[in-house]
Amino acid sequence: GENTSAAWGITNFLLRLREKYRPDYLVWVNDAGDSFRTIEYPDYKSTREKLDDELQADFDTAVTRVRQLLTAFGIPLYEVPGYEADDVIGTLAIQAAARDVQVVIVSGDKDFYQLIGPRVALLNPGRGGPGAVEEIYVDESNAADRLGVPPRQVADYLAMVCDSSDNVPGVKGIGDKGARKLLEEYGDLDTILAHAADVPGKRIREALLEQADQARLSRELVTIQK
Repeated sequence: GENTSAAWGITNFLLRLREKYRPDYLVWVNDAGDSFRTIEYPDYKSTREKLDDELQADFDTAVTRVRQLLTAFGIPLYEVPGYEADDVIGTLAIQAAARDVQVVIVSGDKDFYQLIGPRVALLNPGRGGPGAVEEIYVDESNAADRLGVPPRQVADYLAMVCDSSDNVPGVKGIGDKGARKLLEEYGDLDTILAHAADVPGKRIREALLEQADQARLSRELVTIQK
């Protein structure tokens, strides 16, 4: 009578990861309640659909099973109150890379592209089913393929492009193409905002001038702390 889909999926995932890549070290990171982002911007992630009582009960049970599985696998679990899993992963990645460890972040989250660099890579594990996504390994050589900008510009790019999944406001009126063009010309968000009055194109120029504070807030929300 227990929904075991999450435990089943994670078990298969961990077994496949160990068999295929044989990592020397492996750590699992969870969120730990609300983060500083929710305090800074109460609407952060507020558009995500809330679970009903039955689904919430299934989720809580799944979390308990995952903890048991991680213990059985001998995989340490990290949780830091006040920070999202992304921030903890970023911190661990940078610390390990500084010790000459090749780090591979296993996630399909585009926010992690900002961390890619020397000794830090990303493995998007993909998924099966109707909307199947192929597994892809991302390092400095192909880091710009997905978003069209290099890692050093990812946070500034995401700050301008609205992210509906996390309810990050972005700069309304600026899309993927516009954000990439601005970064190509000016280099970073601060320089873009400093020269907002000179940006060609009335719609984009006015958006930058009117939503500068919103852009800076969005950058703070999407930047992984480390």
